[in-house]
Amino acid sequence: MSQEQLQLLREELRRQGVEAFLVPRADEYQNEYVPAADERLAWITGFTGSAGMAVIGLDKAALFVDGRYTLQGQQQLGDLPIALEDLNNQVIAKWVGDQLSAGQSLGFDPRLHTEPGLVLLREYLAERDIALKPLEQNPIDTIWRDRPASPSGQACPHPYVFTGEHSNDKRQRIATLLAEKRVDALWLPNPESCAWLFNIRGDDIPHLPVALSSGVLFRDGSAILYLAEQAVGEGLLEHLEREVMVVTEKGQLFEGLRRRHVNRIWVDPAISNCWTLQQLRALDLQLLLERDPVTQAKACKNAVELAGSRAAHERDGAALCEFLAELPTAVENGLDELAAVKLLYSKREEREGFRGNSFETISGYGPNGAIVHYRVSPESSLKMSAEGIYLCDSGAQYPDGTTDVTRTVALGEIPALAREHFTRVLKGHIAIATLRFPQGTCGEQIDAIARRSLWDVGLDYAHGTGHGVGSFLSVHEGPQRIGKAITNTPLQPGMILSNEPGFYLTGQYGIRIENLVFVKESADYPGFLQFEELTLVPIDRELIDIALLSSQERDWLNRYHQRVREVVTPLVSEKTASWLQAATEAL
Repeated sequence: MSQEQLQLLREELRRQGVEAFLVPRADEYQNEYVPAADERLAWITGFTGSAGMAVIGLDKAALFVDGRYTLQGQQQLGDLPIALEDLNNQVIAKWVGDQLSAGQSLGFDPRLHTEPGLVLLREYLAERDIALKPLEQNPIDTIWRDRPASPSGQACPHPYVFTGEHSNDKRQRIATLLAEKRVDALWLPNPESCAWLFNIRGDDIPHLPVALSSGVLFRDGSAILYLAEQAVGEGLLEHLEREVMVVTEKGQLFEGLRRRHVNRIWVDPAISNCWTLQQLRALDLQLLLERDPVTQAKACKNAVELAGSRAAHERDGAALCEFLAELPTAVENGLDELAAVKLLYSKREEREGFRGNSFETISGYGPNGAIVHYRVSPESSLKMSAEGIYLCDSGAQYPDGTTDVTRTVALGEIPALAREHFTRVLKGHIAIATLRFPQGTCGEQIDAIARRSLWDVGLDYAHGTGHGVGSFLSVHEGPQRIGKAITNTPLQPGMILSNEPGFYLTGQYGIRIENLVFVKESADYPGFLQFEELTLVPIDRELIDIALLSSQERDWLNRYHQRVREVVTPLVSEKTASWLQAATEAL
């Protein structure tokens, strides 16, 4: 990023007749991770975090990031004349309102925003007679001369042995819901929905095994699927069957709606961009604006997907154990945070089916571990020593499952309070792991249970307790989650979630214990649900204050460690097996 780029953008804004421009970190599919061609926020500000927004005005500019990225934002902005502000819709609206005058306009790219995401900003600016103006062409795209090409990988069939349900059966299942809602079609807004519904995968997006795509499902179970021309191979067409028409121009999706005489279409405004809604309204269609039913359906894994997830976690657990067993020696030999990321990756590479990380590994030693979503770089990487605490949050993609696990490790002598903090986090983790709850319970109703032990001593953590996880799809999948925010989404059998309470002492250390679990029916209490562990990695006994654990909590940990030892030992080297035996000894 340079002053010159900022000046070029301002000249383009003048040419397009707006006084400021909204720059999100987003692509047209609202993906969590975006291709390099869509990293516009990074190109204009230098900020590479996973969440952020910028407003570039003719005279002033601001970058908005949340608390996870304040330090990173400061570092990456450098001496650019861009203010750093809190990522909050009200803060953004006020900043824009303070900079612009009545009669002026804030431009935005309608392909990169959703209507609900702009409601507060639109209302705030309208009260001040400031227009929120959709632009036909993104101003950054017109000046980004060396912009990377859009991804062009092939979409591939995802076999039935992993999905457990044929695409035709999925389409008919969702089509039944369309009939119940009396709609003619369902808009499929993003690659994740298409990947699940059509049983396809790809490699167009970092960490997310999908091909860039969107589509339409009709009430009779037939469909139109949009893919880039390069993504369509002969094997894919055979896999998709006759009921699915593949098109390579987005406009053909809307033409298909016209040809099929669609009058009423179901579209989720939370995950469909503004431009799409504009096009659908231009066709004079009635819109049913509700949550996409595919989102709910793919959240509940079938028996084949759950079996696959178990198998993937066994292999992944073995890789983590090989890494943890080698960690002390590597630290003695000068290991730093960045080298630890590479070491762990090499252990996963040895496992069958490994397709890459499911997100960028968080590798934080000492004070860096206290940064909740720390991203290690050559500049920030700390050398470890045989003292203090190391936090590693990582995950992998396998064809049979997606993993996400965090372990906090004592490398030697630790700060005095760390053992109490770790044990209180562990108590919260066990409270969720052992919880039984009635059907109809939402994640927000159980979040406080994970925080109780920390709250008892006036402590808390500023992130959610758990997020949904896909099946060889996104490591952060909705609609299910455990957190303070309201979801109104009951937890249902087959849903996979993380269980990851934590505690972070700024400048000293971070603690997080994360396992993936899935929801299942309680065998003992009809009408109740509970969780079952998927992750198989020891929890560091050296950090536990045994006196703080109840006998039931000790029993849970001993049973968990016994299962880890029994399942993982046959999958690791003799040296790691010896480490594993010690790491899983009963308390």
